[in-house]
Order: sequence, then structure tokens, then C-alpha cells
Amino acid sequence: MWPNYALVASNLPPDEFGKHYTLGSSRYFHGQVVFAEIDPNYRHDFLKIDKYIDEVKPDASGTPKRTKFIATYRVLEHIDLEAFRELHITSTMGKVLTLKSAPYEKEHDQGYLRTFQELAPMRAIVLSWMTPPDFGEHITDPEQPKSAPKVLFNQIDFDIDDFLTKLESDPFHKSPIPNVHAHKLREQILEAKAKPEKGLKGISLDAAFGKIPFTQHRTGFWIAHHKEMLFYPIPSLEELKEEHWEWFKSLD
Repeated sequence: MWPNYALVASNLPPDEFGKHYTLGSSRYFHGQVVFAEIDPNYRHDFLKIDKYIDEVKPDASGTPKRTKFIATYRVLEHIDLEAFRELHITSTMGKVLTLKSAPYEKEHDQGYLRTFQELAPMRAIVLSWMTPPDFGEHITDPEQPKSAPKVLFNQIDFDIDDFLTKLESDPFHKSPIPNVHAHKLREQILEAKAKPEKGLKGISLDAAFGKIPFTQHRTGFWIAHHKEMLFYPIPSLEELKEEHWEWFKSLD
């Protein structure tokens, strides 16, 4: 799902699949990889899974088939939410953190400006007054010009008021959002604050996943589809250190 939007079949288990994409493949990717496991019994006419699935088997020597691309275009929108299993986050060192979906039950305060990151199929960073469920519904609304049937997104932990205070006292204060100049970011924040009725304000035409510390990602990941939503919570920092130490220490 990040950075590859494709549907890929493989004989590899998740730990080996993530390692293959970050360390052992000719399609090597330097950075964090996000992928989800799909129910192997799931089928959709658009994806033509049965046309290719029989090719996914070990060779004569017993070596597993590492990857077989089934589809690369409009994949996410053609997978029902019920078909998603675990979400996996691969570090640059090939270690895999597995996230399980859970109900999203958080109660939100109103009047709070949040920073959302769209990961698939669009890539963008957006300031929004919406809660995560409201934001997910908005960006999958077919009546909106910037939308898709399903979207994977997360929230960046960004203390906006603290940033504005520090930039005021230090004009050279570094922007916490990669590829967005600090003073340009300030302008975008002030515009969002001045026009809360707009609901959201884009601040980057690309996502920053892998360019900011993983611990700067807040709460978890969402796959939104109108009013429906899958939520994959991120373990707390303490849980990452205590229960997922091998993965945590492999982060950049």
C-alpha cells in the first residue's frame, strides 16, 4: 500500500515478504513499506485473481514464489473492507511490525486542527478541523473533487501552536513537515485557522511517510470507505520498546 499500490501474491509469510521488498529484491525500496494481507478467498472481477493465482507456487527446487503481480491499477477501491486482515509496517532494515484492526472508539474534542497524511491511492498532507472518521468520510465522498472510493491515511503528531510559538522566536526554526518550508507552513496554518468553515487545507502534494520518525505518527492507520472504516492502532512507545524491540531498534 506504500509505496506500492499493487495487489501482489506471494508464498512468503509477512515477515519474509517485508524483508524481501526492503532488502532482498531487485525492486529494492529504501524506506518504510506498508502492506496489508488480504483474505486468500477474496475475489473481485476487476482484479482477475484466478487468472494468476495458480502461478504462485514454489519452483522445482522448493524455492517459494516471492512475488506475482496481479493488479497495479485501482486496487484499493476494489477490495472490500471485510477482506483486509493485518496491516504490516516494514522498517528500512526489513523488520515487520504487524498491526491488527480494532474498533475506533475515541471521543474527540471539537475545534482542534489536525494534520492528516493520505497514503493511498492519493498522497498528500492536509490540515483539517475534522475528526479522523469525518475526514475519512469526506475524502471518500464521490461528490468531492479530491476523493477516492477508499483511502488509506494516518495522522501526524504535530503541535501546531508550539510550532508557531517557536517560529516566532526563531525565524530559522525547522519545519516538522518535510519539503514544506517553515514560513510557508505558517502561512498555511494561519489560513486554515482564518477559514475553519473550509474544513481542510492542503499543505503538501506528497506524503512524508518514511521521512519523519515513525513515533511522529499518531494513533494509527485508517482505511476509509464513506461511513465505514478500518482502524489499525499503533502500539504506544512503551509497548513498541517492550513488545516489539527488534522492530523498534531497526527504525532509522
